Amino acid sequence: MPHPDHSAPVRVTIIAPVVLGEQQLAPAPAVPGLIAEFRSLASGTASIESRWDDAFAVPGILDAAIRAEEAGAQAVVIDCMDDPGLDAAREVVRIPVIGPAQASMHLALTLADRFSIITTLTADIPVVRELVEHNRLAHRCASVRGLGLSPLDLHDDAAATLDAFVDAARAAVEIDGAAAIIAGCTQLSGRTEEVAARLADEGIEVPVIDPLAAALHHALTLVRLGISHSGVGYPAPAAKQITWPTAGMRFERSAG
Repeated sequence: MPHPDHSAPVRVTIIAPVVLGEQQLAPAPAVPGLIAEFRSLASGTASIESRWDDAFAVPGILDAAIRAEEAGAQAVVIDCMDDPGLDAAREVVRIPVIGPAQASMHLALTLADRFSIITTLTADIPVVRELVEHNRLAHRCASVRGLGLSPLDLHDDAAATLDAFVDAARAAVEIDGAAAIIAGCTQLSGRTEEVAARLADEGIEVPVIDPLAAALHHALTLVRLGISHSGVGYPAPAAKQITWPTAGMRFERSAG
C-alpha cells in the first residue's frame, strides 16, 4: 500500500452482498475521517440467511471488490456477519478487505475473555458456529443465540426486535457466561448502544459491539497504518480463462 496521507479522508466501499428491493440497509455508522460508499449486487438473493445465500453472493462480492479497488477505494467492508467471500476477496485485491464478524470477534477479545453472538434466525446458528471455528475462536465463544427473526424482518417492529435482542443478550451473560456481546447481523447496526444501556439498567455492564462499526474502524486503522492483508497468506490467483454462464442461467431448488 502507498504511504498513507493522514490529512485526507479514507475512502471505504461497503459491499452489501444482496440485491436490494424495497428493503433498505441500515445506515452506516458515522466514522470521523472516513467516507463510505455503498454498493449492492446486481444479481443474488434478497438476504443472507444460509450457506446457499453465502455461496450465491460470492461472485458478485468479488466483482464489486475488484471494481472498488479500480475506482480508488482504499478498503472494502463486506456488509454481512457471515463474512461471505472474505478470504477469496483478499486474493483478488490488495487493499484491505474486512469482514464484520472477524473484526468484531477480535475486538471483543480485547475487551473480555468470552463473547456471545446474537444472530437472527435459529437456523443460522450452525453457520455462525462454523465461522467462529474458522477463525479458531471456538474456545472463546460462550454461545451463539438467535432472535428468531429474519434479517428482512428486523425493522418491522423495532421495539420487539430490541426486546428480543436484550433478552438474548441477558441470557448469554447470565446463563452462557459471556462477558461481551456481538450483534450477529449488520442490520442491527445502531441498536447496540440501546441494548448496552438496557442491560446496564439491569446491572449487567458488558460491551455490546456493532459489527459494521467495528469493521469500518478496523478498515480506517489499516489504511492509516499503511498495511493490508498478507500477499503470502492470500496470494493472487493465477491468470486463467474463466467461463461463467449468464444468458439462460438457471438455479433450481426443490420444494421439499
